[in-house]
Amino acid sequence: MKTLFKLTALALVLSVTACKNGGKKDSNDKTSYAEADEKDVNAIIEYNNVVVSFTDKNNSYLKSLESNLERIEKGLQKPNDRFAFLGLMTPFSMSTISNSKIKPDTPPNALNSNDQKFFKENVVAMTKVLDGIKATYKSLDEYIKAEDWKDDKGVKGKALVDSIYSMGKKYYTYDEVVLAKLNIIGDDAERVILKTHPLKEYIFALKDDRNKVAEFTKLLADNKNYKAIEAKAKTAYQALEDQYNKQVAMAAPDAAKFPGKDGYFRNFNERLNDYLIAARKMMRDASASGKLTEYNIEELVRKQDSMRSAYNNFVD
Repeated sequence: MKTLFKLTALALVLSVTACKNGGKKDSNDKTSYAEADEKDVNAIIEYNNVVVSFTDKNNSYLKSLESNLERIEKGLQKPNDRFAFLGLMTPFSMSTISNSKIKPDTPPNALNSNDQKFFKENVVAMTKVLDGIKATYKSLDEYIKAEDWKDDKGVKGKALVDSIYSMGKKYYTYDEVVLAKLNIIGDDAERVILKTHPLKEYIFALKDDRNKVAEFTKLLADNKNYKAIEAKAKTAYQALEDQYNKQVAMAAPDAAKFPGKDGYFRNFNERLNDYLIAARKMMRDASASGKLTEYNIEELVRKQDSMRSAYNNFVD
């Protein structure tokens, strides 16, 4: 089965509660932005969050689109089934509402010239591809509604579906490189903010969970032959579970000082536990069958995204 939606690094909303940078250089720093001043750091974090919102909106649209494509593809194989295309809803792409003056294709001057060029070029390119997907789907939608597949036995419809899948892969190529660089730059910028942040212990713990979960999901997604990676998967899973056990033993943030943060912290731990439960079941089944299915990976991605939402709620 063709797939449009690609497993990518899902970027995080970053904390924007600024504190003066009085700490020493962090050994985890990966870029020069870890030594930026407060003004530049906040601009970088704001840009990170604008791009995250932009890509989330696009991902939501493409997920809905893929569901329709699967139905249309099957329907074109059964032209005599009068219920094949019944109830198809046109995916809606809502404009991102933001009060920020920073836009995805206009990175701030806080980034160096090379990084500004990188983000501008790649965001413009991915937007152009997305516009092409929307235009092609519009043609496909009209083709289905007019029942033009009755004239050419679905030839044009199948070509339009293939074209959308091809553009989708191209879109996610851009999406992947943008979010990968954004994660590195954003992480270093956030470390400046968090050096004196009263909740930094929690935020770094949750970020570490999220990163290790993403690595685990990718390990399984890249190796459908489970037996080939079973030992590595078990080791990675145990490290995640150990980390989870340490985290649930932590006292939640003081609700009086940080209203709501205690609940968000517990909610994140619950979402992480949900992921671990799904992973355990999946590994047991895969150990017996020797393979992982697309459904298995999709379930992990859903659990991972739920964790990301819980993290974003904590730092927002």
